[in-house]
Amino acid sequence: MSKPPIDRKLRKKLVLPGAVVLGLAALFAYFGLKKTPVDYYVLKPIDLDYTILANCTVDYPRPLDLAFLQEGIVRSVPVKEGDLVTKGSTLVQLDDFDAAKNLAISSDNLRSAELKLRNAREEVLPSLQEKLKEYELNLQQAERTRDRYAELLAAGGISRAEWEKSEKEYQRALSQFNQQKLELESFSQSGLLADLENQVSIGRAQVELAKRNLENARIVSPFDGTVLKVEVQPGQKVNPATSVVTVVERADWQLGLMVDQRELPFLKLGLPAIVIMDAYPDERIDGEVSYVCAEVDKEKNTCELRIVLKDERPFIKPGMAGRAEILAARYEQTLALPARFVKKGPGGGFVWLWDGRRAAKRQASFKPVGERWALVEGLPVGAIVLDAEAGASTAKLKPGQEVRADGGR
Repeated sequence: MSKPPIDRKLRKKLVLPGAVVLGLAALFAYFGLKKTPVDYYVLKPIDLDYTILANCTVDYPRPLDLAFLQEGIVRSVPVKEGDLVTKGSTLVQLDDFDAAKNLAISSDNLRSAELKLRNAREEVLPSLQEKLKEYELNLQQAERTRDRYAELLAAGGISRAEWEKSEKEYQRALSQFNQQKLELESFSQSGLLADLENQVSIGRAQVELAKRNLENARIVSPFDGTVLKVEVQPGQKVNPATSVVTVVERADWQLGLMVDQRELPFLKLGLPAIVIMDAYPDERIDGEVSYVCAEVDKEKNTCELRIVLKDERPFIKPGMAGRAEILAARYEQTLALPARFVKKGPGGGFVWLWDGRRAAKRQASFKPVGERWALVEGLPVGAIVLDAEAGASTAKLKPGQEVRADGGR
């Protein structure tokens, strides 16, 4: 017996919604069980060269601009741009006729004053001193005569006139002695001798000034170096505000760079470095660390380094920019992970390990090596480490692309 037509229509209406519900359930089940592929790293011993990378700038030796200390007319320029010069060699010379003449005149005046002073000390002063001694002896003799005559006068042996004569002779001798003493003191302390000593002192100062003026009439190289620029020519008038020549010291090039303070445990003097200048990307230049900061920049949390270049390169110029790679540490056949595989949790550092079927968290001991690597203790060789979020679901993780130790995939 056939069912009524209304039942067939009802079944058709119920089939479609049921199919939709079953499809959605299957879809949810699929996505709920689908695993998310993530990068993975196979742990094995490697030779790890830990390097520090940083931008750098050639900042020593710096170019030195030289100028005259006085006005003048340029007489000669014996150097040109690019010349190698030695310390003390003349770079630019002013007309020094007047300066040389003033030095000759002041030197003659000094010699004359020194001669007069020497004559006063060696002839006049001894003569005055000798005469003072003579007058002192005369005074002593006159004093003894006067005293003896005073005794004879008291005894009636001489007349009073004779005693008065001896007294006058004593007074004359005393007057000569005092006058000579005053003359000697005046000559040696505030008179001619002092005046001559003052003249010699002034003369020496004038000679020194004339020498400096003559020396300032030329610019000499303060070191062994290279002429970078010459900005004057013979016959040109210059003054202290005129830059005339620029030189740079002939010394090993040094580069300044800043690195994160977290690199400090790996930094020390003498570390080898490779420098590549931006303008010459195919040239690798050997260098080494010559300075490590004494303090950290608190605002930027950076540390200043200096690298001295060991190779000569004719193309290097002050101010050039480049990139430095410092070999800070070397670990041979050590277990190390890229730092991004190490996760932080409540119990410390951990990693995600893949056992072939599912992922699981594993605690281990890690020692950071800069920002990119971490040494590992407590994990087996060959362990597959996943790069998943710390709070990821263990059931949804699986290995995706392998990360190699050289950074490739």
